Amino acid sequence: MSRVFGRLRAWLSLEDGPPLDTVRRHFVALDLETTGLDPSRDAIVSLAAIPFHGGLPAAGYVTLVDPERPIPPESTAVHGLTDGLVRGAPRLDHVLPALEPVVGGALLVGHQVGFDVAVLARARRARGLPRLRNRVADTGRLARALHPEWRDFSLERIAGRLDVEVTARHTAEGDALTAGRIFLALLPELEARRVRTVPELLWLQRHAAR
Repeated sequence: MSRVFGRLRAWLSLEDGPPLDTVRRHFVALDLETTGLDPSRDAIVSLAAIPFHGGLPAAGYVTLVDPERPIPPESTAVHGLTDGLVRGAPRLDHVLPALEPVVGGALLVGHQVGFDVAVLARARRARGLPRLRNRVADTGRLARALHPEWRDFSLERIAGRLDVEVTARHTAEGDALTAGRIFLALLPELEARRVRTVPELLWLQRHAAR
């Protein structure tokens, strides 16, 4: 990996960008629970955006969301949220503006977070809002890049291999906290592989995805 980065740094300007030490000091863990698994049509039923400062989670934004449609039973079976539980919760017209100051320009971290970002992007487009321009780190892809020998890249299995506590699985807050802690556990491995900046980290996860 070091030789690969040595050849690519100059060509791709991977050294230009925030150092990983900056990310260690501040990032935001993100997770959504939804009415299904199709980012082109399913709706948010809960959301958590939890800042991490100096390796510790801080107060963030955690809320149920009224999806303005029925929650299918198969989705309830995963996250436990029913129509009754989200009745009276904020709708996205309130949630999206409240989310923005929490995420700011921070790196967003999550497990299979591309799905979450796609759902948010569609919701923002539908309301005429500009897209979030945050960089995004996926704990699953990073774990795969660092440990291609692992066979299971589920959140709980990665957490178990890294001795990270799994908190309230399949809740937005619990999965965001777990993903944030996994990311912190992966940072020393990334630094040991001479991944030194956020652009290098993002290149690595794209490479792993291919």
